[in-house]
Amino acid sequence: MSDLQGETAFQQWVDAARPRAQIWRTVVGIILIGVIWMVWTLALMFGSIGLGLVDPDTFQAMFGMADVPLTYTDTIVMLLISLATIWGFSLGVWLVARLLHKRSFSSVVAWDRRFSFSQFGVGCLIAAGYLAVSMTWSFVSGHAPKRSELALETWLLALAPVAIVVFVQAASEELVFRGYLPQQLAGRFGSAIVWGFIPSVLFGLMHAANSPGNQTYALYYIAIASIMGMVMMAMVWRTGSLAAAIGFHFINNVGALTLAGSDQGPSSIALFVWTPEQM
Repeated sequence: MSDLQGETAFQQWVDAARPRAQIWRTVVGIILIGVIWMVWTLALMFGSIGLGLVDPDTFQAMFGMADVPLTYTDTIVMLLISLATIWGFSLGVWLVARLLHKRSFSSVVAWDRRFSFSQFGVGCLIAAGYLAVSMTWSFVSGHAPKRSELALETWLLALAPVAIVVFVQAASEELVFRGYLPQQLAGRFGSAIVWGFIPSVLFGLMHAANSPGNQTYALYYIAIASIMGMVMMAMVWRTGSLAAAIGFHFINNVGALTLAGSDQGPSSIALFVWTPEQM
């Protein structure tokens, strides 16, 4: 694809938002998406507790609000529930696109209203290459992760459900931060600072919650997520579609959660882990 073709696809994608790209609509849309996400999150959390899938103490321990030891099963269940809370973004974008902007949900996904599996695959490959380089560098630099206590068969058993939930989680975040918000802003403003940089920084700020008790790590997560956001935004600009960005986000998250992560002892879900001293 030439640069001209890529730009045309992006502009066609933005064109879908232009008829109702007023700032007030975008602000109201983001607020509604946030409200729908919160309602979905509360329903999922209380529903999980009501069905006996988890207990309140486990929820508090998962978010660092209680000193309760977690089992491997507790960690997996809580991880799946936590990731599934993000699905509320998809519901929010669908409702806002249909009701507030009078356009189809698929118009947020791609310029041609189709999900490109080939572009999704390219995004997956780019992320896999990034993870491979990162892992190689950790070994070369002497900061290699160690093998966790998790048995390989147990890891494989959890891999499929985690991957499925992560896919929808990654797609949901992309629908907001590389889809709806940039598309609406680009329909109103020509500057990439407005439609590309600002949503990427907002995406980064959302990741401060990954380390609520450590300001240094919180800033690290914000910086890394913001940079990743700009990389994925470039993919959308290049293709006029969210497919490649979703693929990149999906593989990156699966790798960070299941391939190499922080050492949580018996509750670790990653195959390789870094000790607290290495983090």
